[in-house]
Parts: sequence; C-alpha cells; structure tokens
Amino acid sequence: MIESNSDFNSKNTGILLISHGSRHPLAGETFNKIAEMFRKESNFKVNVGYMEIHKPNIPTAINELVEGTEINTIIAVPVFLAHGIHTTRDIPKILGLNDDESCEFDHEHSDGHGHHNHEENDNHSHKGGHHSHHHDLEKIDFDGEIIYTEPLGADPLVIEIIKNRVDNALKM
Repeated sequence: MIESNSDFNSKNTGILLISHGSRHPLAGETFNKIAEMFRKESNFKVNVGYMEIHKPNIPTAINELVEGTEINTIIAVPVFLAHGIHTTRDIPKILGLNDDESCEFDHEHSDGHGHHNHEENDNHSHKGGHHSHHHDLEKIDFDGEIIYTEPLGADPLVIEIIKNRVDNALKM
C-alpha cells in the first residue's frame, strides 16, 4: 500500500495520472486499468486525465478530483516513458506551471518536480486554451499546489517488464 509521508495525507492530496490519449480504444482501457491498479495500492483519491482524444481532459480531471474534497495538493504524474514536448511544454502549460508556449518547463530548477502553488504565485493563473490541440479547455477550479513529477524514465522496473515480455515471447 502506498502511504503518504508526514507532509501529505490522503485527505488533502490527490493523484492525477496523465496520458496522451489515443484513437485506439485499447489504449484508454489499458490506462484506466493502470489507474485502477494504482487506486488499489494507494490511500489517495486518484483520477486520470488525457491531453487529447480521450476524456476527461486534464482540466476536467482536476476539477473532478478536487470537487467536494479537502484536496489542496495534486501530484500530477505524466505516465510517459520519457520527456518530450508534451511533458516539458504542453502538460506544464495546461497545469498552469508554464504560461509561455515557447518556453520549455525548467526541470533543473525544480529538483525534478514542477511545483506550483496558486496562493503564492498569481503569475500562473489557470486559463482556458493551454494546449495547442485544445484551444477551448475549461478553467481549472483549483487554488492549491500542483506537484508535477518526472515521467517514468529509465527505471529498473521498466527493465523488469521488458525482461518479462522477452521471457514470455521465448516460451511461445
């Protein structure tokens, strides 16, 4: 079971798992299964948000996550393998962590996490139209902190999955 540390508790912290979205229906089903598996391993309220194609989009997912709760911190996890334009520019822009479309999110000055606290930083208000594919995104109705994590990356657990796939293929 994933427990929160002393700085965060499951009543005031929500988890947003972020996916790109795909036209292939199995992609959404798979991502929702991942989210359901994570919910079973976690004490946190968890929601999924998609950059495009699938619903809910990221602003809708955040609004659903915090509605009627005590959540004042959201940990946004891009479930992507590596950094790219979506994880360094588009998603931070949608989350209100980066208001300049030409500027990439600065991970060097964030200890690997993007932090954004609406109460302390009025320069990053959430506005519709953050993502170049979604010019009409709804407003995010959240005044707390958003902590944006790194993508999955070159993690030993990813290697275990690859080894498992190779082993299974050799058994066929």
